[in-house]
Amino acid sequence: MKRVTFVLAVATVTAVSLSGCQAQQPTAPDSSATVSSTPAQADEPTAQESAQVWADETFGTFTAFTVTGSGADEIIFPDDAKAGFYTITWAPGHWVNEDSYAQVYGEDGTFHEAGTTDYMGDSASVAYGLDPTAGPAGWIGVEAGAGDWSVTVSPISALPPLPETGGYDAYLYAGAEQPVVFSSTNSGRVNVQQFNGIDPTDSILPQQDFTAVGTLLAGPSVVNVQRDSVSPWTRSTN
Repeated sequence: MKRVTFVLAVATVTAVSLSGCQAQQPTAPDSSATVSSTPAQADEPTAQESAQVWADETFGTFTAFTVTGSGADEIIFPDDAKAGFYTITWAPGHWVNEDSYAQVYGEDGTFHEAGTTDYMGDSASVAYGLDPTAGPAGWIGVEAGAGDWSVTVSPISALPPLPETGGYDAYLYAGAEQPVVFSSTNSGRVNVQQFNGIDPTDSILPQQDFTAVGTLLAGPSVVNVQRDSVSPWTRSTN
């Protein structure tokens, strides 16, 4: 931050009365009224706050909303929510039915792979509408085997920062470019996709050993982490 130095020029003026009265003596300045010359310093935004501003400017913002249901249903995205993320919570034991997942479709009815939640745990989140070549997102299709469920749709800027360990979730990444390994503690497959809102970016792909190895591109960006195992994944640079 640049430091601005203020130079104060002080002029002493002596007023003398010529009306025949005794000349008035100069008055000493009141040091108690000195004004500080140091400007107030505004806090710099954090990396996460900068990423949130980027997310609102790139993908837009809207008021989050929640829909509950049971079995097959469709949740239509409002016009201002064509890009965002949704969190789905299922009833315990939903995974026994293979048709228990949810997925996103475009306005033209095409399947959007980035918006699928297919997870044996009780809750998962995924970002959608991030690939500009795929067209606007239209709705979430909840499949018949999902049982009782609750879906909350939120703007991208509400995503948490990418942690060192996590679950089947979406995140904001605001760091530098770096080589990275996502691995599951239970050897379950981990799939990681990164999106910058400009072009489709699939920087990290699942490998045969079930870890995701590649390069995490410089942020700000959105990262979807999807996995087979309910055990958490960990992130490392080696």
